[in-house]
Amino acid sequence: MGFKARMTRAAGALTIVSMTRRWLVSALGLLTALHMSLSRPATAQYFAADLLPQELLDACDAHARPFGDYDKHIANAADALIDLGVFSESEFGNVDIGYCGLRAARGPAATISCARDIILLDRGYGSKERGLALTITLAHEMKHYLQHQEKKAAFGEAYCQSEGYAADKIWMERDADAFGDEVAALMVSGRPVELVNECPVAVTYYLEADRPAGAGERRQRFEKAPPKTTVASAQRALSREFKFYGASAPMEGAQRVWQGKTMAHRRFIDGESYGLARKTLANAERTQGPFQLRLSCAPESDG
Repeated sequence: MGFKARMTRAAGALTIVSMTRRWLVSALGLLTALHMSLSRPATAQYFAADLLPQELLDACDAHARPFGDYDKHIANAADALIDLGVFSESEFGNVDIGYCGLRAARGPAATISCARDIILLDRGYGSKERGLALTITLAHEMKHYLQHQEKKAAFGEAYCQSEGYAADKIWMERDADAFGDEVAALMVSGRPVELVNECPVAVTYYLEADRPAGAGERRQRFEKAPPKTTVASAQRALSREFKFYGASAPMEGAQRVWQGKTMAHRRFIDGESYGLARKTLANAERTQGPFQLRLSCAPESDG
């Protein structure tokens, strides 16, 4: 995808939410910097990883680390993708990741071994300033990991040395590029948030994202969800971790209340103090759809 098309898609995602002008300029600036950081010099010739010396790749593979022992910048990128609901900890748990002098050898910015499930990133990603670029590049390579797993499940481990794999690389790269663009938009605009009220009565609630997207004002006020409805929140989030308080309208003289059991998280709302419960929300798709908080008034439900 060209830079103009990439920016058009990102700008479209950004208009979904209300942001200050400063945040919008900053977000577009980040994507511009990302494009520039991943662009290849027009005068340089770069090769696919398959054409690099095997000794170089083997040496770099040997220094790749498992999940839980990643380099701190790689760990931060993996955590950001997990928090955003793009990948799970168990998926990263199957992949070793490390750095390699790929660009110095005139190779790609990153590559993944189909047979070994090892991702190698160019050493230039190993800095705090490249955090956004690293996260999106890692998402691209993890998409390849999912593609490889699906094909190996169907055709066995020999698939990675097959002519079919060589032919599949074209569409795999195209799909991973599109996936990376979608993750880039999520990293800037955040994921939408919904509350699903499964109760037969209205619910008054307060919902707060641990990592809200954007730089707008955060107002502490209650919202109301009518019975049996889904309500879209005005906020968007960069993490699936939330704090919330909720109270149903009375049902046969009883009321369902969702609140924190400790004093750890309290907010003053409408002049009163409320303890907030912590909740990890789910999302149905990796790069599409909202984080959802489901509230049920069923006796055995904790949500």
